[in-house]
Amino acid sequence: MIDMVSAIEELSGLTSRELGEMLKESENFVLQVKTEDGGTKQVDMEKLVSSLPLHLIAVCLELKRGSDLSYVLRGMRFLHSLSELAARHTRLEQVLLDDVKLSEQVMDLIFFVLSILSHWKKENQLGVSPFIHSSLVAASLHLLTSYFSSQWHELVHILLAHPKVDIFMDVAFDSLHEDVRSLSHRLSTLNTDAFLGPFDSRHTHFICQQCEASLQFLLLLCQQKLFRDRILKNEELSRNGD
Repeated sequence: MIDMVSAIEELSGLTSRELGEMLKESENFVLQVKTEDGGTKQVDMEKLVSSLPLHLIAVCLELKRGSDLSYVLRGMRFLHSLSELAARHTRLEQVLLDDVKLSEQVMDLIFFVLSILSHWKKENQLGVSPFIHSSLVAASLHLLTSYFSSQWHELVHILLAHPKVDIFMDVAFDSLHEDVRSLSHRLSTLNTDAFLGPFDSRHTHFICQQCEASLQFLLLLCQQKLFRDRILKNEELSRNGD
């Protein structure tokens, strides 16, 4: 067993280049990681990678506060980096991409995170900020292209083959709607006393960027005829006029 939390917190702070170099220099797929006290510890990447999706799902199942979602966001971005590096590291590709069961877990993770985010306004006992929410929506969507396929027609076939594709459509659009509503509210305070100045402005700009990234992703999916046709058959989206 490894300490998943500390391993993710330490490795997710690395750039893709730094992580790639460490993987190249590793022996038996074990990384030597520096700890906060200046020491080093070993991280078995095969155990970490193969446990990562289920670990993040388990964290989501026990969400109690906004900081938990910050950790999930870090884990999702780490998984994104690993997916991009897999094309250049045979062992990482074998562990992360060639395992059908692990691929199913990654898809479950994406669907589950979006499901949580889609109910954010209704069940905001998590205390998650619009900043984290919009970042996590964008990260979840774009993990689909980094992990499964960057070719849109291939990604559409993968999604349509999934038994929960209609749920994905519902929660993906609902999550983005939450972000747009939050952004609209923030923009409405620009010229009021509720606006907090440059810091609030930077946050608003970042949320806008994340909304744009999510919107562009869904737009590109909808440009694929098969996906667009499935949306028209989706009773929930059709009823809501989405």
